[in-house]
Amino acid sequence: MNNIVDIHRALISNDMDKQLFHFIEYFPTAVLLLDEGLIIRDANNLAVSIIGNDKKELIVGKNIIEFVSEKEANRFGMTLQKSFASFIPDTTEIILKMPDGSNLVVLSMSRCFKDPDTGNKFCILSFIDFTSQKMREEIIRESEARFKNMANTAPVMIWISDVEGLFSFVNNVWLDHSGGELGSQLGINWLNNVHPQDLQKLLNDYQSALKNRESFSTEFRFINKAGDYEWMLIKGKTRYSDENLYMGFIGSCINIHDQKEIEAKISNLNNELVQTIATKDKFFSIISHDLRSPLSGLMGILDILNSSYESLDENKKREIISDANVVSKTIYSLMENLLEWSRIQTGIMNYQSERLKIQRLVNNIASLYEPNLKSKGINFTSNIKPDLLVFADKSMTETILRNLISNAIKFTFPGGTIEASSEIVDDMVIIKVKDSGVGIDEENIPNLFRVDVSSSTKGTAMESGTGLGLIICKELAERQEGKIWVESKKNVGSTFYFSLPIDKIKTDSAN
Repeated sequence: MNNIVDIHRALISNDMDKQLFHFIEYFPTAVLLLDEGLIIRDANNLAVSIIGNDKKELIVGKNIIEFVSEKEANRFGMTLQKSFASFIPDTTEIILKMPDGSNLVVLSMSRCFKDPDTGNKFCILSFIDFTSQKMREEIIRESEARFKNMANTAPVMIWISDVEGLFSFVNNVWLDHSGGELGSQLGINWLNNVHPQDLQKLLNDYQSALKNRESFSTEFRFINKAGDYEWMLIKGKTRYSDENLYMGFIGSCINIHDQKEIEAKISNLNNELVQTIATKDKFFSIISHDLRSPLSGLMGILDILNSSYESLDENKKREIISDANVVSKTIYSLMENLLEWSRIQTGIMNYQSERLKIQRLVNNIASLYEPNLKSKGINFTSNIKPDLLVFADKSMTETILRNLISNAIKFTFPGGTIEASSEIVDDMVIIKVKDSGVGIDEENIPNLFRVDVSSSTKGTAMESGTGLGLIICKELAERQEGKIWVESKKNVGSTFYFSLPIDKIKTDSAN
C-alpha cells in the first residue's frame, strides 16, 4: 500500500486491510469514493456524519448529486464529469443538503483515476466544511455594509486608511464637502485638496503616526467644492483585526473654520487690549513724569523771580525769564502732542484728503523753527520739486513734518545740516528728513514707534522729549495709507522716511 492506486484499489475491493482503514478513517476531511456514474462506492465516517446522519447505508450506492442543493446539482455534476474526462484535479465550492433540511457550504476537492487492470474510472472526493468561513465572510460583509451606512449618515467627514496610510474609504460627507468623485479622494489623491502651506506639517504628523502606529490629531486647511479653503481638524486612530493584526487608521475630519476665525478675532481683541493698556500707561507716564518735571521747573523759576525780584540785577532777571520761556515752550509742545494724540485715540481727528504741494508744507514748517535753526547754526535745505503733489490730509501731514523736523533739530549738533527730499515709488511719494546728528543705536530703532516702550532721549542741547511724537507720526502716516520708517547710524545721523499717496489725478493728466 505504497501509492495512490493501491489505496484506490483497496477502497474498491472488499478485502481492505486494517492499516489502510485506520488511515482513511482519520483523514481530517470527509472522503468518498465515486464511480464514473457518480455513485458513492464508499465513504469514511466523517463523510457519513456530514451527509448521512451517521448511517453509512444511507449514502453508499446513491448518486452524490442527490445530496447536493438543487441549484448546485447541474453545475457540480458537470464539474465531476469533466474531472472524469480529463483526470485533472478540481476544487469548487458547493452547497450540500442536510438530512434536517439545512444547507452546508463545503469546499469540494476531486481527483479521478483509472484502474490499470480493469480500465474502470473512479474518483476520490473530499469535502471541507466551509460554512463557518462563509458565515464569517458574510458577517464581515454585513459589518462593513453597516459601517458604511452609518459612516455615510454621520454629520462629520470619516475616512479609513490601509497599513500604508493610503485612503481606502471616505464617506459621503467627505465627498460632498470636497465636491470630488470617490477616486479623487482615495489613496493620496485627497492631499491635492490641502493648502500648500499646511501640506508639509500634515504629512509629517501623519507619517509619524503611521511609523509609530499611534493616534494623531492635527489642523490644516482643506479646499471645499466652492473653491474656498477652510480649517479642518483631522484625527486618526489605529485599527486592528480580531487577530490583533494592524490594519491602518480610521478617523474623522471636522470643520473648525468658524472656531479658528473666532480665535483670530479674540487674538486681535487681546492685541488691541494690550495696545490700549500700553496707550493708557504711556499717557499716565507722560502726565506723571514728562509733564510734571517741566512744570515743576517753571514753578521753581517763577518762585525765584517772585521772591527775589528786587534783589536781582537786570541780567539775572533776563536769564531767569529766558529759562522760563524755554520751559514754557517745552510744556506747550508737550501739551500739543498730547492733544494731538488724544484726538487720534478717541477718533475725533477726521481724515480729509486733498491735493497738497509737499514742498510748500515743508518750507512752512521749517520757517516755524527758524529761531531754533539759527540758535544752533544748522543749515536746512529742501530738494523737493515745487510741483510735486500728494493726495493727503493737510493737518496730519503738517503734524508729521513738524515732529520730524523738530526732532532733526533737537538731535543735530550745532553747525550740522538737515535736508528734506523726496522720491516717487509706484503710487506713493516718499518724503525724507535727513540730519547729521547723533544717530540712533541699532537696538533702539525697533522701539521708536512703539507706544509700550519708552524711547525718549535728550537732544544735543539737552532738549527734552517724550517719544510720543514718532508714535503720532506712525499713526498719522498709516491713517493716510502710508507708513514711516528710519535708517540711522550712530554718530553719523538719521534719515526718517514717510510715504503718502501721490496725486493720481495730476499723474494721470500728465500721462
